[in-house]
Amino acid sequence: MPAIFESWDLTVPPVPPRTRLYPLEPIGIGTPLVESLTGYVLRLAEAHALPVGALTRLELGRYTFTTIPDPLPQNKKNVYSGAPISYATNGVEEGAVKWTHALERVTLRKDLHLLTFLAFGNFFCSLSLFRRLRTWCPACFEEWRTSGDTIYEPLLWSLKVASVCPRHRERLISICPHCQRSMKPLTFFSCPGYCGRCDGWLGVLQEGVEREKISAASTEYWVSNSAGELLALAPQGKLDSGLLRRAFRKNFEACVNNLFRGNRSACAKFIGCTATSVYNWRNGAAAPGIAQLLQLSERLRIPIGKFLRVRSAAGVRDWKLIKPAACGYTPPIVRHRPAKETRRALKLALRERPSPSLMEVARRLNYRGTEGLRNIGRSLCKRITDNYKRSFTPEPYYNGPRPRICDRKEIRAALKAALAQDDPESVPRIARRLGYASSGPFLAQFPGLCREIHAKIAKQKKARIRAMRRIVKQALRQNPPPALRQLVVRLGYKDKKVIGHYFGALSAELLARRKAFKEREAAQLRRRLQRCTCKEPPPSMGEVCRKLGLKNITASRKFPNEYRIIVTRFLQRRNETARRRQVWPKSVEYRGQISGKSVACSHHCFD
Repeated sequence: MPAIFESWDLTVPPVPPRTRLYPLEPIGIGTPLVESLTGYVLRLAEAHALPVGALTRLELGRYTFTTIPDPLPQNKKNVYSGAPISYATNGVEEGAVKWTHALERVTLRKDLHLLTFLAFGNFFCSLSLFRRLRTWCPACFEEWRTSGDTIYEPLLWSLKVASVCPRHRERLISICPHCQRSMKPLTFFSCPGYCGRCDGWLGVLQEGVEREKISAASTEYWVSNSAGELLALAPQGKLDSGLLRRAFRKNFEACVNNLFRGNRSACAKFIGCTATSVYNWRNGAAAPGIAQLLQLSERLRIPIGKFLRVRSAAGVRDWKLIKPAACGYTPPIVRHRPAKETRRALKLALRERPSPSLMEVARRLNYRGTEGLRNIGRSLCKRITDNYKRSFTPEPYYNGPRPRICDRKEIRAALKAALAQDDPESVPRIARRLGYASSGPFLAQFPGLCREIHAKIAKQKKARIRAMRRIVKQALRQNPPPALRQLVVRLGYKDKKVIGHYFGALSAELLARRKAFKEREAAQLRRRLQRCTCKEPPPSMGEVCRKLGLKNITASRKFPNEYRIIVTRFLQRRNETARRRQVWPKSVEYRGQISGKSVACSHHCFD
């Protein structure tokens, strides 16, 4: 009986493609705390036990400019040679496309674009979208390390508009609690959860700083939470910028029509933007920036997803349930009225005595200017203007005496009422209020009352000047002495020349004391700057200015020598550090080549 052998399948099994680097799974896709692309690079470098600079330069650099679509010219050098990478890598510009393509090429993953704003197409502009410095939430880092979860950096932390962690309701920080310095998002030796300068753990707060809980009803929390909701919308289908624009236009149009009865000026005033922006959003001529979109969501208290989903806000019937803040909002009174009613008001103004000006009539009818009235009744406006002009010119003698504007009893009553007030109105103002061009008729008919009013006003002015003198003398005894601008606001005026007009000697003494104080303060700052010129390691001028409370331009203008020394020492230190970092990867490659050769030689000897 012939032997029966088992059958062998000689077909080669399918082998999945191999990746150059570990295909780490992104964290938090579809959630508000989705991982950022820069944070993914940090985790990838940590998984391969490589510095970030070596990974991006030696591995990703070869794909960044050679294999992506629409490459740069061949003579263009690689822009990354160990220098820090900014948060703009998470945006929508060309750099984000290049780094996303390079990472997808070496990991064979197809979902890394969801770690950036590329999922929203060109709906958002990356201008002023991201921070310049690395920012984090210490509570999140500490919670992830305690629970054993993977430590990563969410995309939400890189946004300028997000200042609060929506998970712990604590403010995000950007200063290392150990070395008291800030850092770029990606440096050569960055590591998830650790400082890129001193390798200190970032999950703790600075000594003496307490954790402050932000209210859930605050604007900061709402904006940060809405930004997270916006990031969670990225994987929900393929988002197209044109589709997003149409959806936002339709939903915003429904919002304006339902809440503000189509009045774009009222909507702009309530939101806090310009009427032109509202006009462009309604017509689709422009899309709002992320800060404007979050401001719109916060002011109306409408979730941000309602504006970006098709048939979301337009189909809502009860708007007051969505937006409680607008329930008590009353639309402004309509200023415009029918032309027939406006002409009737102009004819009534023609018969008024004293004759009002055309601008005064326009203000009564809630017009900003007189152009609208002239378009409705040009001849009537001309007659009103002529009547107003004739009220200031004497009529010819043959027309008889001019009729009195007010009776003597009315003038006497107005003067006595002003005299009875604690702060009496001056006689010229009373005359203008009653329709007279000057106070001459009042002085001629009632000189006694006019003198009493003048005397009372002069007495109050002297008392006011005495009180001002006491305040100025008190300011002279203060240490440090206040500036003239602060003192004049305290006195209730706007122009600081008032102090020199009434108190010339006191003003000169105050200026001399203020000048001496400024000189002492400048000498103290100079001594502190001189101490900074000897510090090791040499600090940057920005760090020194932040520590001393100075502006960079002020330090360069008032202390040029110390400024030049500090900047020179910092540049020398930075150049020396860059030179060492450029030498380090080459030495690593050389040691790898030597070790490879030694292994080959050993195999050859055994053969």
